[in-house]
Amino acid sequence: MRIVSFLPTGTEMLYALGLGRSLVGRSQHCLYPPQVKSKPVAVSSRVKKIAPQDSLAIHKAVLKLRKQNTHQFEINLPLLKRLKPDLVITQNLCSVCAASHDEVAEALQHLSPKPKVITLRSQKLSEVIGEIERLGAATGRKAAAARLAGNLRRRLEVVRKRVSKLPRPRVWCCEWLEPLMAAGHWVPEQVEWAGGTDALGIAGKNSRWLKWEEVRAADPEVILTMPCSYTIRQTLQEKHRLTGRPGWKNLSAVKNGRVFAVAGEFFHHAGPRLINGVELLAQVLHSRELSHRLRTCRKISG
Repeated sequence: MRIVSFLPTGTEMLYALGLGRSLVGRSQHCLYPPQVKSKPVAVSSRVKKIAPQDSLAIHKAVLKLRKQNTHQFEINLPLLKRLKPDLVITQNLCSVCAASHDEVAEALQHLSPKPKVITLRSQKLSEVIGEIERLGAATGRKAAAARLAGNLRRRLEVVRKRVSKLPRPRVWCCEWLEPLMAAGHWVPEQVEWAGGTDALGIAGKNSRWLKWEEVRAADPEVILTMPCSYTIRQTLQEKHRLTGRPGWKNLSAVKNGRVFAVAGEFFHHAGPRLINGVELLAQVLHSRELSHRLRTCRKISG
């Protein structure tokens, strides 16, 4: 089977199911596991070509493309024809993070024979694990998918039991820095599993734009900055977009030194590593009670 994945979520699922050799093409954003970088890029972001790596500039670039009625992602159709995929993995959740189902469908009209398409559309953590099983069934890896799904569910239960009797701090998961955003979809569930309460995001719903006054009113006890597609280093370079706001130092999270930059790949790529994100959150939210510390976050001061 020859597979092209148009988003990191699909790519990570494929590798977790032992299908790395079947992957013949990827998105520009598919960077994990590292060996995937050797695969040809079949879809790339127009935003990366026209905007510097700055949250406000990226936001403006996305809006500009939408006003021009231009797709945000560019599909390399000649390459796609040469790759001759049997299966294409796409999504129908966010047109900013990856090529949308409609973009892919438009490109696939030019392929003959047309490949099978699997569209990922999970909004909740349980649905993500269910989609791993669905992908396994569609690729002849049903048993492997069942084992992986079972292991992920067991890991969630381990975390739930460890934090079940601990205090549940109010948390803000900051998904974008300018303008501000609260993470939605499965992220509030990750916070819940990890022993916290998401103060601004809504589980199973889209991430939403925020006004700074909403953040001050919620007064989160822990702030987790996780801009989509950002590394921790990129987040720290833009920390001034938070620390320079009026009343920043009066927030409970800031006064208690509980503001962190975390690796967004554990929260925005809806694959097996979301469970790593839950385990990371548990360590961050309950660092005093849980002795083992993960090295996938950095404190933000200022």
